[in-house]
Amino acid sequence: MVPFVSRLLREELGGAALARAHSPRDVALLVASRFVRMVGFGAVAPLLVLHLDALGFSHRDAGLFLTLTLLGDVGLSLCISWVADSAGRRRVLALGSLLMACSGFAFYLSRTYLVLLLAATFGVISPSGNEVGPFSSVEVGILSQLVQPEDRVFVLMHYQVLGFVGLALGSVASGSLVTALERGNSTLESYRFVFGCYGAIALVKVVLSLAMSPFAELDHPSFPDRRDAVLEDDSDDETLVGTTPTEQSPLLAVPDRPLAGRTASTTPHVVDPSTKIDVPSPTASSLPLVRLLIVVALFSVDSFASSLTPASYVSLYFKSIYHASISLISTVLAGSALGAVFTSLLAGALSKRVGLVLTMVTTHIPAQVLTAAMAYAPTLPSVVGLYIARTCISSMDSSIRGALLSAMVNKSSRTRLLGGAFPFPPNFIDVELTLLPPRSQVVDVCRTLAAAPGPFVTGRLISIGKFKWVFVISGAIKVVCASLLLSHVCAADGGER
Repeated sequence: MVPFVSRLLREELGGAALARAHSPRDVALLVASRFVRMVGFGAVAPLLVLHLDALGFSHRDAGLFLTLTLLGDVGLSLCISWVADSAGRRRVLALGSLLMACSGFAFYLSRTYLVLLLAATFGVISPSGNEVGPFSSVEVGILSQLVQPEDRVFVLMHYQVLGFVGLALGSVASGSLVTALERGNSTLESYRFVFGCYGAIALVKVVLSLAMSPFAELDHPSFPDRRDAVLEDDSDDETLVGTTPTEQSPLLAVPDRPLAGRTASTTPHVVDPSTKIDVPSPTASSLPLVRLLIVVALFSVDSFASSLTPASYVSLYFKSIYHASISLISTVLAGSALGAVFTSLLAGALSKRVGLVLTMVTTHIPAQVLTAAMAYAPTLPSVVGLYIARTCISSMDSSIRGALLSAMVNKSSRTRLLGGAFPFPPNFIDVELTLLPPRSQVVDVCRTLAAAPGPFVTGRLISIGKFKWVFVISGAIKVVCASLLLSHVCAADGGER
């Protein structure tokens, strides 16, 4: 039993991947840095709009604040990521962390709208709890360099999962902290203290970034050979005979085993082709520009709809309409984020059975119906239930989008056009984290720019007393986008046949 558990942790869950890394210490520092960062993002996301509201700023000003924050994130990420390799990756990560600290301390010390706006626009603040700033693209580039090609999937898995754990932990911690501080302080002072903690967390990130070795840089010293650092007993393991994985080898190699030797659990159910909608396969020539533009436009409009309801505004909705406590709000946000991680893992199995398009549409449309239903929920328990269900279901849709785009674009054009459009499970509401740098490609830029006006529109609707309409509009736009995407792909598929 003990050898089995040891082998499970070492091989199946990637424990040996860290030991085989060129620099295990740097890998651990990067994963710890992401965990600490996401704790900070998770802590401030539920409080940002509530903090602006407590300071007396209008809902229109709050919406403009979040819009400019998103635009500032795009500019900061592009500028810093562009010079990361030449200026030094460790310096860039430390600079981003320092800007993050400045934002947190500015929110702690100042109550002036202009000062806070400058701190959020030129610093690092996450309105939704998602990854912002230049960190992810630089860190993933370093991780891919530090680990063996066949181990990257395991290291990136731990990198992302621990990030979600940090996100949930930060959300719960901030809610509990505010609740405790409100007993002897004002609500505003409690919020400001959390932002001070956010600044302190960022300073920890500065130390972690500077503690990395020169192996993290593009022009790094020669790596030591660590392939023999781990002594493995493979006598009881089923091994692959033949080649050694290389840079060109698939991350998830499949053994060449006869079909008769597989069990029912290892052989996916094959769908009748007549009931499955396939994604048209790209030909050797370039993907028709019009078809790509239509898909990108639909995803961009969908991104705008998502930006109408970020976590900060969901918190305000729960508090102002249903009088929920900040402790409950933060717990709901954290629970829904973790739930989304688990349900998104089911998307791959579902897509094998019904196809990418049907998987996305059949999960996307019900989730957005639940989004619209949040506007009419009569009680706090009902709106919380709708929100959690909506977040968990929509995560299955989000994890399919990258695969859908990849299937519609030629291999030679994927990096240029898609870049980091391959999401991991989202956090809070329709937020996607990128696994592949850089973030400056067509899809990422279009989606981020399309999302920027969303918070301002939400702020305007709240200012005229139409807060509930935000969820109806968001859900309706997303349903229309999903329907148009389905009809577009079906038409293209029929045309090719």
